[in-house]
Amino acid sequence: MALRPLGLSVTAVNARKEAPEESSCRLGHGACGHLSSGMRCASLCVISLGLACGQRPVDVVLITVDTLRYDHVSGLNPDSPAKTPNMDLLVAQGVTYTQAYSPISVTGPAFCTVMTGQRPGTHGVVMNVFRGGNVLSRETPTLAKVFKAAGYGTGAFVSGFTLRRNLGLARGFDQYSTPYRSRRDGGETAESMWAWMQTQPGPTFSWYHSYDAHGPLEPYNDPPITAGLKRGGPNLARIPEYQRIEDISDVEFFSARYASAVEYSDEAVGRVLDVLHNTGRWDDALIILTADHGETLDERELWFDHGTTPYEEQLHVPLVIRYPRGEGGGQSADALVGLEDLMPTILDYLGQALPDGMDGRSFLGEGAAGHEVLRGESSHCKGEDILTCAPKGPGGKMYAVRTAERTTVRRASTDGISYERYDRVADRPERHPLERPGATHDGSVGEDSGYARQQMPREWDPGDGSALKTLDEMAAVRKAMNLDEPNTEPAGQAESESERREREALQALGYVDL
Repeated sequence: MALRPLGLSVTAVNARKEAPEESSCRLGHGACGHLSSGMRCASLCVISLGLACGQRPVDVVLITVDTLRYDHVSGLNPDSPAKTPNMDLLVAQGVTYTQAYSPISVTGPAFCTVMTGQRPGTHGVVMNVFRGGNVLSRETPTLAKVFKAAGYGTGAFVSGFTLRRNLGLARGFDQYSTPYRSRRDGGETAESMWAWMQTQPGPTFSWYHSYDAHGPLEPYNDPPITAGLKRGGPNLARIPEYQRIEDISDVEFFSARYASAVEYSDEAVGRVLDVLHNTGRWDDALIILTADHGETLDERELWFDHGTTPYEEQLHVPLVIRYPRGEGGGQSADALVGLEDLMPTILDYLGQALPDGMDGRSFLGEGAAGHEVLRGESSHCKGEDILTCAPKGPGGKMYAVRTAERTTVRRASTDGISYERYDRVADRPERHPLERPGATHDGSVGEDSGYARQQMPREWDPGDGSALKTLDEMAAVRKAMNLDEPNTEPAGQAESESERREREALQALGYVDL
């Protein structure tokens, strides 16, 4: 069934026919006092979530746009190459967290963090699942499990193969709708959400996931290819195989196609907002808009890709929370926060006790100052010849730590381990290292890394090498997880039909180099 367009705007009238009257109810521990000035308490009432009073409980809606760069949301960046009126509506009615970061530049692990409040090293999913790789433990608490236990209807509507059921995120969802192919159109996914939402008599926790901005990029609204585009040459090697179109190597062409894909994604987000209006859930909904990671355009060695680095354009993500009735709309906060903070923040807002084992923390109330340090990592060193990382596979991961003023990056190459430091105040895109110290030890983690730290100017790393120590410890943890060998089939064992389909689907999306 097609959705009825509503022509939404910032001043859209609530579609609920019988809106409940205002109440003086309070949410218990988590909600009211934690909002900034002017953000009054909304009436959120579910006894099983620690709330009180008789009004209808809020719906919680997680909207995620895969591969969405922060600077391509026009409500967040006036110079955005893409126009995103539906996301901009959420910006106008929500609170924007301007320094929100993903812990990893790849889909599956990042969404495991969103749903658990745990970093990849804690929940154990550090690459997209392939051939029996690490999946989310059955014992790990998730948002879906918490809401299901509280009596909510729970539905997930995802658009990409990397979020297939065997990742482990389906547990706790009454319905977990996935594409039959490697991907599906975001509008089709919104239709699935619409059909499900109409059947829900009570409060819901829903997750909508769009994949339209993820490569290989479709033409969407692009005009036909015309003469005059740059073709071939050395830059063709900078475009990964899965993104290539003929022999085109024109940066502006691919950049425009990405912007067009973001705009197409925004249209589907508008359909999700229509779902909420058409089912009378808009006014009292808690709506979260974010992404799993961004995308490199032409900033690094490999163009129009992600998963390869932990730099700004891949880990900085939009994060907007539209609180019920638009409370606090138009405000922003510049504290360092991570995707691991979403679960504790949502549960804190609803007054729910937080499960043990989370790395994140609520950024409401006392947590409003954010983190002093955020960790990030790439997925693995891809097999593209243009890349200098080594070894190929997860052993060639890059790591980063960020503070309000600095980013420190750890790179592994054939020359050993090297570190880069960026001034985040003067160089937010992280394009100009303060210094390139080069390889400082042979790649082992231990005493050699102490020598590396001694070679760094002291002002680079306050705390006697704390940033470099953190980076080396992250690498050591990954090494202990036995990730240094690619997930290939055992010698002499033929690839099964299901493994072949899995490999081909992931190859088509740029994730498997085999």
